[in-house]
Amino acid sequence: MNRNTARWFALLLVLCLSGCAGPLERLPPVSTKLDCAADGMDCLGMARTRFANYHREKLAEIMRHRNGYTRPSQPVAYFHDRRTRYSVLLIHGVTDSAYYMADVAESLYGLGLNVVTVLLPGHGADSHAMLTVRAEQWRSEVDRGLEMARLAGERVIVGGFSLGAALTIDAQLRQTDIAGLLLFAPAIVLRSYDSVLPLTCVPGLRSVVTDTPLHDNPVKYKSRYLNALCQLTRVLAANLRPVSDVEDAPVTTREKLRALAERIRVPTFIAFSYADERIAPAAALELGAHIPAPVMVATFGSGTAPSLGQDGEFRSLGNAPLRHSCLIRRTNCYNGQANPCYEQMIGALSEFLARHFEVAGGAATAVRLPCDQTPPPGC
Repeated sequence: MNRNTARWFALLLVLCLSGCAGPLERLPPVSTKLDCAADGMDCLGMARTRFANYHREKLAEIMRHRNGYTRPSQPVAYFHDRRTRYSVLLIHGVTDSAYYMADVAESLYGLGLNVVTVLLPGHGADSHAMLTVRAEQWRSEVDRGLEMARLAGERVIVGGFSLGAALTIDAQLRQTDIAGLLLFAPAIVLRSYDSVLPLTCVPGLRSVVTDTPLHDNPVKYKSRYLNALCQLTRVLAANLRPVSDVEDAPVTTREKLRALAERIRVPTFIAFSYADERIAPAAALELGAHIPAPVMVATFGSGTAPSLGQDGEFRSLGNAPLRHSCLIRRTNCYNGQANPCYEQMIGALSEFLARHFEVAGGAATAVRLPCDQTPPPGC
């Protein structure tokens, strides 16, 4: 490192230490009780009402920007005519919208589950909102979603894509009543941004914006502010932060992953593509291998088969080299980000749910054949 480079590095370090967004607070696990359970009130009716109000609020925000152009980004919910044994809360990824979780929501509803999605603050309306959004707001939005999901089901399974998966893990660490996790392309450790992560929260740099190759569309931002990555980084750091500062606390990333896995004690489904350019598949495998509960890992593309624990199961769903945002959608008419092997993923998921949650119809709807189809353009 030459003298000028060292000087700039030192300046950035000083800026970061003096003005970066602080660490996301670690909150102790809490137990939540429903008001409707004790006095015989209609829990599902309350869930419907709360989601209707939530949807109205989000849609009003969407309609204020660009004359409602981003209306397809609105949150959705699917309710049966009864409170189901399990309900599901689904959380989308960074710069995405609730649209990205709608296909999975519909599939889970078809398996007999009540399903709620949320639209995270800063998303689905105006990309400039990402300049000031904070991870604390995302966490609060997840808690709103959990309140609705608890009313819709006796127990709650939480699932998410990318950032949504990171927030799913965060929720499980904070809440004592979550029954299971569904992690799609989970952001645990990032792959493509490792070299710039320390800089994303530096004052002045958080406002830097870059354009993605996407054309303008109503369901995912074309522009990306570094602040979005800064807030994602804060969530990841909180998940991997040691519980205590004792002498033998985990230090390496691998040690932190194993320590995190030990705190996830519910059945967990993990799906990702080895070709994912955003998240680190190795980190997802390391996590799945050490969770002390039943785990299913479903993968696309070519990669190393994981070594899972006694209660682990591995599914290779084909060689389609799916890119990051393509994993979670059956179709995407807005920007082409879709998974030609979506049904194979849902088949594996339905078997997982049937086995560990006795979800009716899971095994019957499973698709066992691998898929090697070529992803659509953009994937």
